[in-house]
Amino acid sequence: MPRKAVPQHALEGAVLALWKLARPRGCEGAEWWIGRAHTTYIPIGFHFDQDVKGRQLRHPVISSVFFFNRVRGGQLAVTDQVPGSAGPSRLEAVAPRRNRYAMFRGDLLHGVLDARGRTPRRRMEGPPGRLRITLVVNFWKRRPTGVPTWRESGLYRALSLRR
Repeated sequence: MPRKAVPQHALEGAVLALWKLARPRGCEGAEWWIGRAHTTYIPIGFHFDQDVKGRQLRHPVISSVFFFNRVRGGQLAVTDQVPGSAGPSRLEAVAPRRNRYAMFRGDLLHGVLDARGRTPRRRMEGPPGRLRITLVVNFWKRRPTGVPTWRESGLYRALSLRR
């Protein structure tokens, strides 16, 4: 979503509101998506946000997560590890609570903890529990390679203000 874009739906309106809170300097756009996962099965491990299709290693200026609901486990865990360093020496966790907004430097290793507050290894046995729902927003100086706008993507069509 370009910085000066007119929101196409309520979530892009939320992205602009979060932009005011994050105050990222020199950013031309925001990349956003809706995160949905049961904390008994976290589908993505610890990772660095980066331009995966670009020729050069680039990271967002700020990565952020807005929590829509409270769940058991599902903490956002952010380390102090940057790409190329030996490993993390520190980890901070943010519990999912309704309307909580967490921001961190875009080049830090991070992930989601499971229902027990541990690094996920595999699907946990038993019922899936409550769905963790987030709005993830990364603020970029330059648009990541090959990332479409919402209208170009064809995703989340039900969000459209024009029906």
